[in-house]
Amino acid sequence: MHELEATVIAVADFIQIIFEAASVLVVAAGGVAFVIALLKRGTNSSASARHVLAKYLIHAIELQLEADIIATATDPSLQEIGKLAAIAVIRTFLNYFLVLEMRTEKETK
Repeated sequence: MHELEATVIAVADFIQIIFEAASVLVVAAGGVAFVIALLKRGTNSSASARHVLAKYLIHAIELQLEADIIATATDPSLQEIGKLAAIAVIRTFLNYFLVLEMRTEKETK
């Protein structure tokens, strides 16, 4: 059973790294999409660019939260669970306000 547990932890660590890397790639893609949207000429290009970036950031936040959940599942100490709870609350608020800003901008168009 000990070897199986070590294998599961190794796989979980690998998956965590994949989620973290995917999050970085999503943020980078969002930055590129943001610049492209800013370079487009037209009215509300700045608001449109922020809307594009917000969508990418929301997905990146979700990927980071999933990576943190996996990390806590492999090392469920009280300290790790506390850190996960704090991170989850902060990211939930970030996500909420990004979605709220996107809705507000969509309504003003």
